[in-house]
Amino acid sequence: MSKLNDIRFFQVKPAIYYGIGAIEQVGNHDFKQVCIVTDEGMVKFGLLKMLTDVLDKHNIKYHVFSDVEPDPSTEIVEKGLTHILMEKPDALIALGGGSAIDSAKAIIYYCYNFKKMFFEEDYIKKPYFIAMPTTAGTGSEVTEYAVITDKKNNTKIPLTDILMMPDAAILEPKLIESVPPASTAATGMDVLTHAVEAYVSTNNNPFSRCYAAKAAELVFKSLYECYVNGGNLEAKASMQIASCMAGIAFNSAGLGITHSIAHAVGAQWHLPHGLANAIGLPYVVRFNGQCGRAQHLYNRLLSAIGIPNVSGDAAEMLYNSIVTLCKEINIPTSLKEQGIDEADFKASKDIIIGKAMKDVCTQTNPLSPTREQFSELLDQIYYGA
Repeated sequence: MSKLNDIRFFQVKPAIYYGIGAIEQVGNHDFKQVCIVTDEGMVKFGLLKMLTDVLDKHNIKYHVFSDVEPDPSTEIVEKGLTHILMEKPDALIALGGGSAIDSAKAIIYYCYNFKKMFFEEDYIKKPYFIAMPTTAGTGSEVTEYAVITDKKNNTKIPLTDILMMPDAAILEPKLIESVPPASTAATGMDVLTHAVEAYVSTNNNPFSRCYAAKAAELVFKSLYECYVNGGNLEAKASMQIASCMAGIAFNSAGLGITHSIAHAVGAQWHLPHGLANAIGLPYVVRFNGQCGRAQHLYNRLLSAIGIPNVSGDAAEMLYNSIVTLCKEINIPTSLKEQGIDEADFKASKDIIIGKAMKDVCTQTNPLSPTREQFSELLDQIYYGA
């Protein structure tokens, strides 16, 4: 049966401003009061001042909630919720990496649903939401997803609601100019993971494949240059665009088991999400290569990237290309190389498998792994090829 017999939906949102000076767009809005959701690092390194200088120039009042931490917790979201309920801003600006943007999303989500307890929806006004990423990685500025950590139960809470989609995304290259090489590498590989998984997802579509393929091409073109030359703003801007495009792709198509495993591994050993994805991605690509449809799509993706499939095995060719890129930017190729203790890995393995099997990203992977297959795959991710 043709897929055209099923009505499907694809949305391109938010408005996207990109290029040097894009941050000035904030001043073009008639905001009276703004809440900035960020972290202490943005204050310390002067990135917050780049934003507040624009707000000051346009006489826009603002207050700052800078309590965001890596892997934002439910406690942080509760504090932020109290903050905006008291301040009543007409705009919310998330400045930072995925943690700041996810925190802002969750704050908006819970604020709206809290107000629904007391008011009819027609009387609830959502603050205008602007996402300003300071890493080229998560794509969170163009998605309706957020991940919050429940520290008590040591688990990740995925949230999804169109309510959390930003109204505008501002990609200012100067905001990522000073990102350290290691963070550039990990967040960049997060972009590649989003692109590759969205491209072969069971929910992929012509629109998502277009965005995902271009994002992957840009990563292979620009990530190494960003890593070795952090002052190259053209390369940095290219990675910002790649991150944004990959986010648009997976917001529509979904992801796969690289993310399922990364969510569980990240929660277990507090690994940065991008790094956990980077380590797992090549092995998942090889695993998915057992699926004929995935092989076909990997072959098309290689062509879009500009990598000749000389071996005839598209999954293996993509696996080798990813491993080579990881080595060039000093990403470990196994959890053991990352320093995870072997005894700890063995003791935690069943917990990780259980969480990964239940993860929402597993639903759109080209293959549905059994518990035994997850076990074999985790061994490869831990010990290496």
